[in-house]
Amino acid sequence: MPASPPIAPPLKGLDRREALAALFAFATLTATPGCAKRSDAKGNAGEVLRVGDQRGAIQALMNAAGVLDGLAYKIEWVLLPAAAPLLEALSAGAIDVGGVGGAPFAFAIGNGAPIKAIVASRLREAAPEVGKSSAIIVRKDSTLRAVADLRGRKLATIRGSSGHDVALRLLERAKVDPKSVDFVFLNNDDAKAALAAGHIDAWSTWGPYVGIAVEENGDRVLANASALVTKGQIAGFEVASEAAIRDKSDLLRDFLGRIVKARAWVLKNPEAYVQEIAKETGVPAKVARYNVAYALSTEYAPIDAALIEDQRKTLERYYAAGVIAVMPKVTADGYSSAFNDITAKASVADAGRRSFGAGV
Repeated sequence: MPASPPIAPPLKGLDRREALAALFAFATLTATPGCAKRSDAKGNAGEVLRVGDQRGAIQALMNAAGVLDGLAYKIEWVLLPAAAPLLEALSAGAIDVGGVGGAPFAFAIGNGAPIKAIVASRLREAAPEVGKSSAIIVRKDSTLRAVADLRGRKLATIRGSSGHDVALRLLERAKVDPKSVDFVFLNNDDAKAALAAGHIDAWSTWGPYVGIAVEENGDRVLANASALVTKGQIAGFEVASEAAIRDKSDLLRDFLGRIVKARAWVLKNPEAYVQEIAKETGVPAKVARYNVAYALSTEYAPIDAALIEDQRKTLERYYAAGVIAVMPKVTADGYSSAFNDITAKASVADAGRRSFGAGV
């Protein structure tokens, strides 16, 4: 088997904006046919599962947990910078499966994407630290001190993203009409640069972007999602194209089973996962912990009528804010319960669950 390229290009020696730009450039490269990294234990060239991965986090997890051995098919990893391009790739048939948050999935389904959620997770606890990885960021010298100060100001985020949803919820909580805020829709790299240059007033983002802004750039959190998290709220989905569900069901079942095993490992070894992400992507461990802390607070949940109803509420929020023009009819069409048995076997108990150092 030929040597595979690394998950991401070396980032050491670059400032954080350059590092994130390098990650994005690498994602573009790996999305090119024939250039994506493959995991192949058996050498069976006839079956390939194309997996979309945001910033290499899932591949790093599965590598660290050692669950990629003995594959009877190839995995083609396609690195993408956020949920929106991952969902676009799924809709276009460029990948077969990938993980996204609940809000961006709702946005994609609301716009008629030919995809289905096949695995769901919910928050198992509402601890305040869980929400710290989603936040509205301002420059350290900003005069903005409260969410109410965003009226008439420019707030950047990715349209339909988790950051967009958190911004809308924080505005609602502060009794601020979202239409009084000037939303600017930019990808995370462009939003980060725009904030540094003073072209926008605030930026709503999540995960490592929050970590980099706070820990490395000295930016300030205007508000985070700590007060928004509730036990049982939808955390995210594994999503597959309709074609993959139809034609690659066996591959999907095997892959999902390996993710379940990897998650069981990370619950007992969170710091090892942090170090693996840091090693593979080049971001500091203190930044990687922003993502891992959230993952540790989730558990698998069945795809059922209650979950679909929760998704409807997200779409109603988008509709009220003018994010989507028409409130779609929410049905079971965008969800498949055919894989519920795989995650039903996963333990949701606290036994063996560990935490890691402060900083999240």
